[in-house]
Amino acid sequence: MRVLSKAVLATLGLSLATGLQATPWVKTDDQFLQQSIQLLANAGHINIPVNTWPLMWQPIMEELQLINTQSLTQAELFAYLRVQSAASFAQRTTIKTASLQASSDPLAQAGFGQQYRDKASATLGLEVKGENWTSGIVKNLRHDSYDANSQSENQTNWDGSYGAYTAGNWVLLAAVHQQWWGPAIHSSFNFNNQQRPAKSLQLSRLNPKVPLHESLSWLGPVHLNVQYGEFSGTAPTRHATYAAARLTLKPIRELEVGVNTKQLKPKLAEQLTTEPYSNLLPQDDITTLGLDLRYHLSSQTAVYAELSSQRSDEQSNGWLVGSQYHLGNQQVLVRLFAEYQHIPEDYSQWLFIKPGSNKAPVKNQWVAGAQISTARGQAGYISFGNSTSQQTTNAQPEWLTDAATLQAGYQHPVFGGLVSVDYQLQRGKQNTETVFEHAAGLKIEWRW
Repeated sequence: MRVLSKAVLATLGLSLATGLQATPWVKTDDQFLQQSIQLLANAGHINIPVNTWPLMWQPIMEELQLINTQSLTQAELFAYLRVQSAASFAQRTTIKTASLQASSDPLAQAGFGQQYRDKASATLGLEVKGENWTSGIVKNLRHDSYDANSQSENQTNWDGSYGAYTAGNWVLLAAVHQQWWGPAIHSSFNFNNQQRPAKSLQLSRLNPKVPLHESLSWLGPVHLNVQYGEFSGTAPTRHATYAAARLTLKPIRELEVGVNTKQLKPKLAEQLTTEPYSNLLPQDDITTLGLDLRYHLSSQTAVYAELSSQRSDEQSNGWLVGSQYHLGNQQVLVRLFAEYQHIPEDYSQWLFIKPGSNKAPVKNQWVAGAQISTARGQAGYISFGNSTSQQTTNAQPEWLTDAATLQAGYQHPVFGGLVSVDYQLQRGKQNTETVFEHAAGLKIEWRW
């Protein structure tokens, strides 16, 4: 077993044996909970950075306690009750999880929310919390995983497991969990949901409102995360290591600023040369610098932008811009969003590879969508996107180029759990022919 794997497992074990208080996390798999959190942030009721995921529950709960519910609009009250309910459940001493999932084909979903990485899978999880510690053990059983390769079929893994210890205002975390850095809903130049999570050791500030120093109070709430990690054996960049850091702050209520850096060190001996995406893999160390901004125009509206500067042999800059709008009442909450992203040809796209998907590397893409959730637990989304593919001499004949994508999903409480159904339709060119590709996924999850 590799050194980082041993360190992660050792910390997981330590967190079960010692008294550690790290808060549970708001994960990246619930786009409807994110919808409510962002509305409360837009309105100024949650005045901490919310663009570095997973979010810690403790500072969010402290913000909820300060809210005067009599002053909330109907949509804000819906969001408040949604977040309050999730926070109350997360504070249980133990949380058990079981889920079953199946999909017909790889869904090339790139955004914040549910992902499908295998034909069928089953998951069991247990979270245990104490005075100053928390730990989660998750076991995944997979059948026909889309990211399997000649070196690893990955029929079982511990993705989603973590252990954490809190000392003062700092949290030491060892985890194999998904991350999302940035304000966007559909894409991110940093961490996103396209691949399995990396194993990582992290140090993070717990409460952003505790000043770093008296002389720095003008920065407003400040969140800091530093980490070292290693990608899995089924990731395109097999066993590559990285070091990353992200600083987010709110100098004024309406503005959140994020600055981050990441250095990737690929292991060329581990990379596979027979996969369709092999020509997209980095051959040298890559340093990425990022800046993102999110500005609340009103309690309902926000605009955001992200700039990513990649530096290896050459420098290449990618960017995205977007906006979102919330509306609703005490029974229904809706978020409308639109994003546009540009990725230059010489920008290494290793992070955007979706194992099992045949979508060609993207040059430009836009996406617009809507997410709706109800007070009774039902929720759904729909989005439409169109992309222009990179014109590369290394194009593979099976790649789907210039794809237009329709995605839709619905979730409904049933049998004491939550059923999610997702569908995707893609239209694009394969060689010189226009083709249509369908994919569907189904998941049922129980938490108690």
